[in-house]
Amino acid sequence: MGKIKWLIPISLGILFMLVATIEVKKMSEPTEREKQVAFLRAHEEEMTKYVKSQNAKIQSVKYEWDSVKVDDIGNGTPMGAGKLLTINGGFNDIEESNFILSFGVDDKKMPELDTIGLLSSLYVGGRIYE
Repeated sequence: MGKIKWLIPISLGILFMLVATIEVKKMSEPTEREKQVAFLRAHEEEMTKYVKSQNAKIQSVKYEWDSVKVDDIGNGTPMGAGKLLTINGGFNDIEESNFILSFGVDDKKMPELDTIGLLSSLYVGGRIYE
């Protein structure tokens, strides 16, 4: 009976330590969104080159890194057309400028650079920038 008294607290202690170790490891791994933002930051030059190619007047581009998100693409069918990653941005240091850059995503929801496109036109104050 004495051994059983000690076995239960020791077993619970070991179980608690095991669960805590697993949770700490999970917390130290980057989230899906953090991985996506890191990937985009690593390819910021290519993204900026693409945005600049859309209008010869674009001199500088700034991204809103906290705007990165993945959404379903609808096509009228129950299964949809896949997923799309988007990031908002502005240009030429104009406070009211904006655009939405989009990417298709792979199975791991990571952006595919060869699918880059503008989801919206380049705007300043609600008007298309020409």
